[in-house]
Amino acid sequence: PMLRFEGIRNEKNKAQLKKILKESDWLFFTSVNTVRFFDAYIKDLQLPVRQKIAAVGEKTANQLRQLHYKVDFQPTIYNGRNMVEEFLSVRGKPYIGIISGEQARKDIPELLSEADVPFEKTIIYRTITDNKNTDKLMQALPLVDTIFFTSPSTVEAFEKYLPGSMLTKVKNSLATVAIGDTTAATLKNYQYQHIMYPEIFTIEHMVDRYIHYVETEEKGD
Repeated sequence: PMLRFEGIRNEKNKAQLKKILKESDWLFFTSVNTVRFFDAYIKDLQLPVRQKIAAVGEKTANQLRQLHYKVDFQPTIYNGRNMVEEFLSVRGKPYIGIISGEQARKDIPELLSEADVPFEKTIIYRTITDNKNTDKLMQALPLVDTIFFTSPSTVEAFEKYLPGSMLTKVKNSLATVAIGDTTAATLKNYQYQHIMYPEIFTIEHMVDRYIHYVETEEKGD
């Protein structure tokens, strides 16, 4: 792992969280980590949750259910734009509380603002790069032909800790599998040459996409 996650607890987000849980109609969760940190935080604060809940994707929804929350909405395609567009088409314009990480994409707040939907956002955790496994990574890279990236932050950590000469080789020679279009766009911005990602943004579908890639390559040979 090249990332670790740390909860953020301060007077600002405590006040935001209390306001959201008192006034909002819906809660939006955009990652498994937001669910975990939210659940721990509200239990420590002893705050009840009465809102309906929207989850961006399958993994987030499953984590909510494991912690005994009812998931009332989930988009058919797991990204922020589809979440907002599909939600507004069936749920109208309720007051929404967005539970977020520090590096979360801005697409959901921006789309809600454009649609004049009232919302409150609170940030409850941060992502921290961790270089303690860099040596293991450098030893492993010559032995692999594909790298899986599960978030834009993993791409940025990879860029931060890998030597330039090795990065150039990786970008030009190795296949990369991104978990979704946002991570794929980050890889493209860093000039990786061989990028693929699944239609459904989960690790299981990343593996399926890679298997399909390998099978297609073998048929081509």
